Amino acid sequence: MSRFIEGGAMKKLISLILIVLGSGALLVTPNLSLAASESGTLTGAARTTFSAPASLNGISLTGADIGTGVFVEADGSASGTFNAVLNGGSLLGNAQKVVVEGRVLEGAIAPDGRVQISGLATVAFGDGVASLQGIPFTVSATTNSVLLSVGSTVLPTAGLTEGVISIE
Repeated sequence: MSRFIEGGAMKKLISLILIVLGSGALLVTPNLSLAASESGTLTGAARTTFSAPASLNGISLTGADIGTGVFVEADGSASGTFNAVLNGGSLLGNAQKVVVEGRVLEGAIAPDGRVQISGLATVAFGDGVASLQGIPFTVSATTNSVLLSVGSTVLPTAGLTEGVISIE
């Protein structure tokens, strides 16, 4: 567990996750019927593993630690955050983490319970180079998987290995 929370960025992410989850709990409406034309919430804190080889900007990835707190409106707008720390390594074999900090702007909840959100993110590649701002991202989530696209890169489906994703 200590490997999961090491480093200043991870501590900030965990703090943000706790704040978002606390705020998200206040937004949940009891007995909410989830359909494409209704509102709902997506909250979660989880660790995932990719179902197939994955890479982003030349960095091989094995999985992600994610945190999200999003309210989806019936009109397709959404507000909240999606954060992911993509775990992987550089070509030289050094551990490397890519941090995706997304501001959610749009969302929809499908009749099957799947949630799709999108917005703009800041992406830090963990290599000392300045973060990229305003990168489009999309997430399709179920209670046991996440499919993340960052810019034009669609990562493979990531299944949960720890934690929870809640769709209400």
